[in-house]
Amino acid sequence: MDWVLFSAALVPSLLLMVLAMFYRAYPPKSINFFYGYRTRKSMRNQQTWDFANRIAAKMLFYVGASTLMVATATYFVDPLWAFGVSIFFLLVAMFAGIFWCCVVFVNDVLFF
Repeated sequence: MDWVLFSAALVPSLLLMVLAMFYRAYPPKSINFFYGYRTRKSMRNQQTWDFANRIAAKMLFYVGASTLMVATATYFVDPLWAFGVSIFFLLVAMFAGIFWCCVVFVNDVLFF
């Protein structure tokens, strides 16, 4: 049972890290409305699109790695709470981290 709780706590962060590596390896080639980091400023031209998507891929990986560390630490403190804390931290980190990095940082850099 312990390995089930441990893997359940780690799976969300590992999936996000794999998604980030895929996103970094295969970034969107051209500006589109389906795949990639899409804002008015990032879609202004190809240079800003490429820059914003590079930053977004890095941020997704960092969020996944930090969630992995929190999930592992939580498992050793209380295995029954590990999955819930992992999901909660993942959501908070994604909203806070991606908002800060991609909306504040990227849009300030792309604002020209």
